[in-house]
Amino acid sequence: MGAIVPSGKALARAIVAHAQISEGQVVVELGAGSGSFTRELLAQNPKISLTVFEMSVDLAAGLRRDFPRAQVVALPAEDLPKVAAALGILRIDRVVGGLPWALWGESRQAAVLDAIVPFLTPQARMVTFHYVHSRSLGRVATTRRLLQERFEQVTYSEPVWANVPPAFVHISQGVKIRG
Repeated sequence: MGAIVPSGKALARAIVAHAQISEGQVVVELGAGSGSFTRELLAQNPKISLTVFEMSVDLAAGLRRDFPRAQVVALPAEDLPKVAAALGILRIDRVVGGLPWALWGESRQAAVLDAIVPFLTPQARMVTFHYVHSRSLGRVATTRRLLQERFEQVTYSEPVWANVPPAFVHISQGVKIRG
């Protein structure tokens, strides 16, 4: 996990609301951690197909136990292309992410995005977040630039002040680059 504490319910609700998930969509969650977003995703959308990537084997085991309806994979997000066929993922409609973007350099961020983008449908939406205090780090600007290079529209929510620490949500849609 890239956070001191798990994401709160307010941020999970904001993430899921901005994802605008509809019944029948294929949803992939990246970096699920302890499952704050997973819980909200499944509570609000009980009929979605949800695949969760969590690279920590221990956290993935907990997610499998707590969310048996989700398909949990103990791999980093950038391994998606290697396992997509075996997981039955042919397309992705929504990506919800709790990855620690601000902790990663440009090459790791780009690798994750480049692994995901080829699977996105034309109407796909990717929703992730940064903590408000991480704006002072150059990596937030890097994440924004990388998203803008790959998506037609990248917008940001107002800060979710009820989260500890406060965070803002990135909403990206309209894939520019196809694999």
